[in-house]
Amino acid sequence: MTKRTYSEIGKSNVRRSKAHERRVAKLLTKWSGSEFRRRRVEGREESTIARESTSDVISVNRIFKFSVEAKCGKDFSFDALLASPQTARFTEWWFQTSYDAGLLTTYLTKTDKSATIMPMLFFKPEPSFDWVAFPIAAFGFLRIQNEDIKPNIRLWQLQHLNALLYYYHEPIKGNTSHSKKNPVYVEKELPPVAICRWRDFETKIDPSTCFHS
Repeated sequence: MTKRTYSEIGKSNVRRSKAHERRVAKLLTKWSGSEFRRRRVEGREESTIARESTSDVISVNRIFKFSVEAKCGKDFSFDALLASPQTARFTEWWFQTSYDAGLLTTYLTKTDKSATIMPMLFFKPEPSFDWVAFPIAAFGFLRIQNEDIKPNIRLWQLQHLNALLYYYHEPIKGNTSHSKKNPVYVEKELPPVAICRWRDFETKIDPSTCFHS
């Protein structure tokens, strides 16, 4: 069998990433009843953020409270995350998601001080699994579907893992340029993260609590 070239592998990875982003858009659309789509324009300049946000997947007509990144790499490992949270692949993803959420918050709060955006990361620990990560602080506004309760939902109603790793470490250094040839490193404190299956999130969480009015 002929070995694939680096170019062919790169194109295959791009196709897989785009397919994953489209899948995440469909999952969010089905759950929320509001349309989501892939981001079509790269870049993080203010003019680009104004048109296309910073997320891999964006809400078309409403302001979603999360900046959504979609990652489908094969090298996720809970063992690596626990052994070396500063350098684990998940931390690299969580850094990018958190950094982009910060950019979007800075842009939106120029006109609406309440439009804070939190990071949300879709990832696949196995090819057939869809998992989602979001800040533990989001439990302050998330609510359970079909239940008349105040914010601060009962945490045990959503099966999840609390990764408190980022409480105990110095700011994480990450590459914000998305280029290995010309890296631009920034240090950022990462929010402690909750991790759960998307299936549990979509069946438990009321989507109306995830949009800015």
